[in-house]
Amino acid sequence: MEWAFDIRSGLLVGAVLTLLVGVLLAVVARAMPAALRPALAWWVAATLLQPAGFVLITLRDQVSPWVTIVLANTAIALAFAAYSVALRRFFHLPVRPGLLALMVALAVATSAWWGLVQPDLTYRLIAISLVLAWMLGYSAWTVYRSPEATGPVRHVAGGAFVFSAAVMAYRAGVLVVDPGQVLTVFQLTHVQVMTYAVGSILPVVATLGFLLLCTERSQRELERAARMDFLTGVYNRRAIEDLGTRAIAAARRHGMPLSLLVVDLDHFKRINDELGHAAGDLALVQAVARIRESLRAGDLPGRLGGEEFIVLMPNTDGASAAAAAERIRESFSGQPLELDGQQRKVTLSIGVAVLAPADRHFSQLLQRADRAMYAAKHAGRDLVMSDPMSGWEA
Repeated sequence: MEWAFDIRSGLLVGAVLTLLVGVLLAVVARAMPAALRPALAWWVAATLLQPAGFVLITLRDQVSPWVTIVLANTAIALAFAAYSVALRRFFHLPVRPGLLALMVALAVATSAWWGLVQPDLTYRLIAISLVLAWMLGYSAWTVYRSPEATGPVRHVAGGAFVFSAAVMAYRAGVLVVDPGQVLTVFQLTHVQVMTYAVGSILPVVATLGFLLLCTERSQRELERAARMDFLTGVYNRRAIEDLGTRAIAAARRHGMPLSLLVVDLDHFKRINDELGHAAGDLALVQAVARIRESLRAGDLPGRLGGEEFIVLMPNTDGASAAAAAERIRESFSGQPLELDGQQRKVTLSIGVAVLAPADRHFSQLLQRADRAMYAAKHAGRDLVMSDPMSGWEA
């Protein structure tokens, strides 16, 4: 069946659209978080390479076959490899450059062999279609295998690659069954029109999907940053109060204990006064790292402010919380911190409180743990003190 369509013009239109998408993405990338820019750079490279390949194809029969066949298919294969690298960088997966290089090499070799050495359009299109179908499928698999890509957003980028891979495989299958289906590259058959139309639309749809993935990631990072202490990387006061309120509700709902530690670095002002605020910041970072070493996976550390920290311990009774607090204290008493080339012994005063029936708000539990911490300070510091109220009662 003949189509009233000029494939050369269609390829040029696709090249322009892809180029515009690439330029737009390059502009948008400047506003994205720095962590996303390596992946975005690879994606932009793909949107530059693919239209270059399209333009070279349109020059078929006008310049050397080395340019219009080998170089054109190489550019397209490199573009598809760049899409894959971008996705794998985005999802923090191994890039596997050897595998992608092999597929690009296959595209180059088959283009050169059946384009120049033993010219055969059918064999060349079958081989190129299968190689590109594999590369597109690999990108789709990367999207769908990542646990981060969930919901409808992943279907925009992943679906574009799945559909494109299916079309390339379909072209290969058609040519295997009916080798005479395509006699020239620009022959207006349904399989050629479908192939080049999909090739032109893929960058637009896939780039939209990739931008949506980047936007989702950025939003999550912003939300996370709003809940984390910038210096130490633990929850800030606002977040820990929210988590504490939820933990109280869960403890009451399931009849389980809930404990809270308030941890304060003793004589911290001396570090700032004697070594400077940079050393003080380093002390806080090291202190948090050491506290975390003594915690379980489900424990939630946070920073109340200054040198005062908090540990929310779900499903933990008073005895277990006090034992954990003692482990934390001993880890500081037995090993100094390394600050500005100096070893500095830092001790902790820790208060322990357990959720009581009278606690209606997280602030009440926090207040009792805070009082216990100050009792430890008044008793001589480098101590763990528990709030006198009894623990959980069902």
